[in-house]
Amino acid sequence: MEAIRTIQQAIDGEIHLQLPRAFWGQQVEVIVLTTGTPEDQPAKRAKNSLRGALKKYANPSLIPLEEGAWLADVSDSLQGSSS
Repeated sequence: MEAIRTIQQAIDGEIHLQLPRAFWGQQVEVIVLTTGTPEDQPAKRAKNSLRGALKKYANPSLIPLEEGAWLADVSDSLQGSSS
């Protein structure tokens, strides 16, 4: 399936598409979506960072246990594999 994507300004309720020859004589589906206004677009951040993205899921009572969690798990795994 071949697809064409174009963004155009609707002028007086009309847009115009020039289809490639491969589309001529074919049944085509036309889907029209608005791209939204700049106010609708989320603000871009200067840095790509996920820091704090999952903060709402944090369990403060478990935070003190995190410091040694990885080392404890690795130690348990190594002891289990040597038996």
